Amino acid sequence: MRFGITPVHLPDDRPGWIAALGPIVAVLFVGGFVAYLLTEWPRIATDPAFFQHTGWYVLQGGVPYVDVWDVNPPVPFAITAALAAVSGGDMLVLHGLSVALTVLVAAASVMLVGWVAYLVTGQNAAAIAAGLTMLVVPELFVLPLLGVRSQFYSLFFGTLALALVLRDRPFLAGAAAALSAGSWQAGAVFAPLVVGIAAQRIGPNAALRAITGGGVVTGLVVLAFAAAGALVPMIVQAIVAPLAAGSSSTLAEHVYSILLVFGYGSLLLPVALFGWVYAAVRDLRDQWWVPTGGLLLGLQVLFVDMDGATDTFLWLAFVAIGVAIAVDPLLTHAYRSVTAVTDRRPTAAIRPNRRLLSIVAVVAVAGLLVLSGLVWNTGSPSVKSTLTSMEQEAEPEGETPSVTPGDADVPSMRTIYWEQLEPETCHYRLSWNEVRWVAMTDDRLDRRQCDGWPSRLDRASGERSLGNPGLG
Repeated sequence: MRFGITPVHLPDDRPGWIAALGPIVAVLFVGGFVAYLLTEWPRIATDPAFFQHTGWYVLQGGVPYVDVWDVNPPVPFAITAALAAVSGGDMLVLHGLSVALTVLVAAASVMLVGWVAYLVTGQNAAAIAAGLTMLVVPELFVLPLLGVRSQFYSLFFGTLALALVLRDRPFLAGAAAALSAGSWQAGAVFAPLVVGIAAQRIGPNAALRAITGGGVVTGLVVLAFAAAGALVPMIVQAIVAPLAAGSSSTLAEHVYSILLVFGYGSLLLPVALFGWVYAAVRDLRDQWWVPTGGLLLGLQVLFVDMDGATDTFLWLAFVAIGVAIAVDPLLTHAYRSVTAVTDRRPTAAIRPNRRLLSIVAVVAVAGLLVLSGLVWNTGSPSVKSTLTSMEQEAEPEGETPSVTPGDADVPSMRTIYWEQLEPETCHYRLSWNEVRWVAMTDDRLDRRQCDGWPSRLDRASGERSLGNPGLG
């Protein structure tokens, strides 16, 4: 059987979406970076302090998952180790490099989503809409200023994988998808999507090349950790622990959390849903992966892990692509309704105006939502206060945990980072996942190394009643 290459829908005109979206992204990210340097430098958050310290710790002989307990996959540690090597061991320089790289990665991710939307629709307005939709969640361009977080790199590699496979580069796409999963567990969704797209667009050989690309990256990681004697603890902490000691939040709590993250941008969620359905109905053979990715990552934020804005980033990419797909039919319908009353010129004559008006309309509407996101985050609108109260009321009640972060005798993560400490215990990050795991396995908070399978696993002893835990 012969397989033909499904063409990417490219228009006749130049991809003007870059000229429109690029400056907006540059102003937000570069402007934010400069403002941070002038007003907040060298502020660092707990999670970035952990990732960046672990990268430095690796150069001192520390081994992730053995000397450091954590549920995150290993790619962020490799990135921060490389940055630590470049910094020469100076933690201030390391933080500056980490912030700069993460800002660059987040900005590139927005442009990659726009590119993917352009490759799918062939429309400049759709690509701009996708990029601006990413920006309705302000944390995407605010949190990179505080340092490395795993979700930013998972988003970057995942959207890069989609762009590469849509440009018929299956091997590189498979490698990028593996790096996405190796940055954050939810990034594993990109691997089957990339393989499926490669098979559909080119054929089985392309699917095999995508699998090979992912296999090469995965194999190198496995070999590296096996050589360091950390393969078993990596599997335990990055795979078993998140499944066994994950958040016990309710569905209602996750829904309220999503609405709080998106704010006024929640208005785009039904638009994205329309785009997913439109893709499934209009062109399921070519665009099946859009509603599939939206559904899988939607289930992730609804039922698996929704502890903050960063947990929505991968789903946000598919929300943005859904909005992009919805833009063309919605604007076409609106434009025809207007021109039917006000303009009787031939189609060939009005096409340039239609394209220009579409771009202006998208920038105006989406730009307003981006600005409203900043207002939502910095202010206290009544709707936000109501949702916050509803989220708190939806938190499940449970037994008091037998182990809490306060039980450990370790300095704060920021102190550990700035003073370049080498902790005497592997349990010093003390995320809620970590302390629940310790309680469930009868582990000790003062354990020197976390280098094996747990001797016992008891779900009941890890229940919590306090706070909303995070992965990192």
